[in-house]
Amino acid sequence: MSGTADKQKKEFSLWAKENLGEKVGIWYAPYIEKFGTLLRKFDLDAEKDYYTNFFFYTSFDEFKDIYKQVIGQSDDEIAEIIKGKQLRYPEKYAQQKLQWSKGYAQMTYNNGERNKPDNYGGIADLGPLFRAYLKFLYYAENPSLTYPKKEKKTTTHDGEIDDSINYWLYAPGDDARFFEEFYTENVMGLGWDYLGNLSRYSTRSEVEKVIADNRIDERRPTNDSKAVWDFYKEIKPGDIVYAKAGIKKIVGRGIVTGEYYFDNEVDEYKHRHTINWTNKGSWELKEKVAQKTLTNFNDYPDWIVYVEQLISGNIVEENSLLVNEFKTWLSQQVQQNGEYLNDKSITQKVASLKDIEKHFKVIVFGETDTEALKNIKETILADESYDRYKGVSGSSLDYYIRYIESKPVIEENEPYSQADFLSEVFIDETKLQTLQSVLQNKKNLILKGAPGVGKTFIADRLAFLMMGEKDETRIQMIQFHQSYSYEDFIEGYRPKADGEGFELKQGPFVKFARKATRDPERDYFFIIDEINRGNMSKIFGELMMLIESDKRGKSINLLYSNEKFSVPDNLYIIGMMNTADRSLALLDYALRRRFSFFEISPAFENYTFKNYINSLVSAEKLLRVIDTIKELNITVSDELGTGFQIGHSYFVGEAFEVNADKRVKEVVEFEIIPQLYEYWFDDESKAEEWANRLIGVVNGI
Repeated sequence: MSGTADKQKKEFSLWAKENLGEKVGIWYAPYIEKFGTLLRKFDLDAEKDYYTNFFFYTSFDEFKDIYKQVIGQSDDEIAEIIKGKQLRYPEKYAQQKLQWSKGYAQMTYNNGERNKPDNYGGIADLGPLFRAYLKFLYYAENPSLTYPKKEKKTTTHDGEIDDSINYWLYAPGDDARFFEEFYTENVMGLGWDYLGNLSRYSTRSEVEKVIADNRIDERRPTNDSKAVWDFYKEIKPGDIVYAKAGIKKIVGRGIVTGEYYFDNEVDEYKHRHTINWTNKGSWELKEKVAQKTLTNFNDYPDWIVYVEQLISGNIVEENSLLVNEFKTWLSQQVQQNGEYLNDKSITQKVASLKDIEKHFKVIVFGETDTEALKNIKETILADESYDRYKGVSGSSLDYYIRYIESKPVIEENEPYSQADFLSEVFIDETKLQTLQSVLQNKKNLILKGAPGVGKTFIADRLAFLMMGEKDETRIQMIQFHQSYSYEDFIEGYRPKADGEGFELKQGPFVKFARKATRDPERDYFFIIDEINRGNMSKIFGELMMLIESDKRGKSINLLYSNEKFSVPDNLYIIGMMNTADRSLALLDYALRRRFSFFEISPAFENYTFKNYINSLVSAEKLLRVIDTIKELNITVSDELGTGFQIGHSYFVGEAFEVNADKRVKEVVEFEIIPQLYEYWFDDESKAEEWANRLIGVVNGI
């Protein structure tokens, strides 16, 4: 190599390392020095008399002309790219990229360097290569200017992920039932055919309205409209698509080659893109993925690299995905000084955990039991002979425990529909639809009502309904009380397990919110029982603002840790409030306006409740008691208010199914009558009157 090209290669490698990523210069340089040969070999503008070694190009203007010919972008677009903007490639580029990848894979396969000709793993994409050298030449000629680098996170996958395209996880029908057809026809399709050609819609809201009008329930179709709109507007030629079957299998990989079109000639899945399916097979994933129809995976570079390795047939280190995900997560953590962890600290923490595994013969990476991890930490700190990574090992394990606590869990769960809800919750369909709509739009809801109306059960089942499945991992339930504090709920210093000193601990809300943040495609539900028993301002603190629906995603620094924190858009808060408890003060007005309130009333007239009672054996006595309770509730409502009525839940449960007569006697004597004396504490004769009436009904008098 001549001295000029050699010098240019070294300068490019240093510039790329500094501005584009730690590994970019080293990885890209070998491609660039044989670019001319490769472009001709792969028939990419072969008639052009290129230098075989592109490092001979030292002029930005000269190379810009080549960039325009091969990639196909204008001077104005190039000017934006130079400024650091990640502009999408033109439609022509999709074919160029595919031709480049196929040619390089075939060449290295022929040379015995690749296991199969359709293995595209580890090949630098054409566009990023061209753009990296184009940027370098511009800033080399303009040394007074500085390239606007992105905020540096981690160097784990520098240069391996093209920021200018999108990576999509896509379901070609339930359990990939259309994949064979789509693979043969080189297309990808999407349902919701009743929408017609999407070009008739100017906004996503218009699409959402039509989908909502076609739904059986009244739930706002946020996820559905996003999938449709992304398919129409966001998927572009050059994007990479991974086709999945279920939640743990990839069946294909492709490169999008055409813009959206509506195919009215096919029977279903009429929304289409042309795509070149580069790979077809069956690859089992180490970890499960969400069940959504279409998901953008650009925020998960570790997963993209892992899947590329899997499809390419490369050996994937057992815990490489987990380690790399942990590195990426670490790079997003803000320290008390307000700065992100740097690469050196991240490398040190990962190395310390690997050393702990080796020295103590334990599993850290892959361990999901946080108590086991805490025990490992105690063992390490108690071992005075272990001095490697002294001062780092404990904090490294603390970070890993936080990482595991906030890691979403994806399982195949039992589906849960509106029909399921209505079959076990005593609310009619109209009220249910209102309840769903209020929660979805406000994000924060309080279910208020008398004791025994099933508020907790309703909150739990409402969460299942909104999720569409019975997923307990996405529900967190706590109970407020008079002593509950910010330190319990958000974060605070708490005594160490060994009693020696204090340590800063995250509260359940912060842990759960961070878990929801890492899983933005699915809904999470934080349920607070007896929400009005706590001092709301004291408990929520600075989070009182963040829970508002229009403040979701905005960050503040937490009081003790000074870490950035936000409440994600996919986190719903449901509180329960017992309206019959006189000892409780009214909710703080500042918090009250941040919640919607929905009153749950006794459901004795509900069709499902009546069917349930009628299904019980020997329920005659129970029916007479219920009739008396309905009369009692009229008096209670008139004298005390509707919030003091006796609820239907007193008469539901397995014990009634075993022996209704026996159980109703217990409920009346030991639950309802004591409640009446509490209600009429200042008019004992009134309580005694109703107690005698109920006992008389129970005894058949």
